[in-house]
Amino acid sequence: MLRRCKVKVDENSGRFLKNGQSRKKGLNRAISDAGWGELILKIEYLAAKQGKVVIKINPKHSSLECRNCGHIDKSSRDGEKFICTECGYHEHADIGAAKTVRDRGFKIVRGDSPELAVKQLNAQKISARTFVQTC
Repeated sequence: MLRRCKVKVDENSGRFLKNGQSRKKGLNRAISDAGWGELILKIEYLAAKQGKVVIKINPKHSSLECRNCGHIDKSSRDGEKFICTECGYHEHADIGAAKTVRDRGFKIVRGDSPELAVKQLNAQKISARTFVQTC
């Protein structure tokens, strides 16, 4: 999200053309100042207060992964469209990515994922009473 805009060069004169970086600079500052770690801590605190569970999901390649065949390819995504190069499945890219993240969360909750076994081992080390007393 914080990447700089690609440089645009005039082929005839060799001069740099406007590429929107001055506008993007303000967005980059706002994203950097957001304090994402603080937001996560606040969400975890409020969830624990209400007796809810927070599951962190890695969204890596979620918008590049085909929901039909599982194939990951950068060329499958074209703006808002997702068309799988392997099987031809098509969907709105952002909606498909949200569904992929949701399904990854369901795998962890249902026990289909190896990450759950690690979390269960860590949960056995720290009992619920110890957790409540430390908070």
